[in-house]
Amino acid sequence: MSSQNQGPWPGRFVWHDMMTTDGAKSAQFYCALFDWQIHEIPMQGCTYRMIMAGPGPIGGIVEEKNIPMAHWMPYVAVADVDAAAKKLQQLGGSVCVPPTDIPGTGRFAVVGDPQGAYFSLYKGLPESQGFDPDLPVPGRVCWNELLSTDDVAAQKFYSGLFGWKEQTKDMGPMGTYRVQMLGDKQAGGLMKHPMPGAPSCWLMYFLAPDLAGSTKRAEKLGAKVMHANVPIPGIGAFSMLSDPCGAIFALFQINATGTPC
Repeated sequence: MSSQNQGPWPGRFVWHDMMTTDGAKSAQFYCALFDWQIHEIPMQGCTYRMIMAGPGPIGGIVEEKNIPMAHWMPYVAVADVDAAAKKLQQLGGSVCVPPTDIPGTGRFAVVGDPQGAYFSLYKGLPESQGFDPDLPVPGRVCWNELLSTDDVAAQKFYSGLFGWKEQTKDMGPMGTYRVQMLGDKQAGGLMKHPMPGAPSCWLMYFLAPDLAGSTKRAEKLGAKVMHANVPIPGIGAFSMLSDPCGAIFALFQINATGTPC
C-alpha cells in the first residue's frame, strides 16, 4: 500500500483484498475486466498480487486454498487497530485475526460484526495509508455496502465503532437504505439483506463508466450475472455478478446528474 500524498482517512474504506482459492485465475479475470496491473510481492511463503488501478494501488489478491469461498475483504482505516479491535469486541463483534503487523506497511486485524459480516481494521504507516476513498477512478471500489440480517442492530454497532451516522432513504418494499455518514462524507451503505436466509456480508461496487459494456464483458470472461443494469433513480445504475471463482461483486455507473460514490 503506497501513499497518495493524502490521508489518513479514519472511518473510511481505504483498501480491498480479493481472498480467492485461485490467485492466477482471479487476477486474469479482473485485469481483463478493469485493465488492472498486478505487482507480485513475495510475502512469507506466498505471493501477494498488489492491484494497481489509476494513480496507485487499491488492494491485493491473496490465494487461500482453505477458505470456503472466494470473497472481497474491505479494510477500514482506524487510528489504533488494537484499541478498535477491543472496542469492537465490547460492541459484540468478533476478532478472527488479532492485531498483526504487516512489515513495512502497517497493522491490521480481521474482524466480524455481531451479524457475521467480515472486514478488516487497518492502520497504515505514513507512506501506506491506502487509497483516497473520494477519488472516483474507473476500476476502483467506489461504494461499500453492508447487506445485514439485522440492519437495525448493525447500525448501532457501526455507529458505536466508527461514529457513522445514518441518513435514511425509503426504498419502498425493499425497506430502508441507511447511507453511512462520517461528517459530510458518505462512508458506505447499510440495508437489510434482500435474500432471506443469506448471511450478512459486505458488497463492493466497482466504478464502471460503461455499465452495460462492462457487464457483458464480465459475462464473456466467465462471470455469472445476477442482476444487470438496475437503475438507481437520481444516482446511477448497477449490476451484481459472481466472478469465475465465486466472489460476489457489483459494477456501478454514475448518472451525469448523480452523486459520485
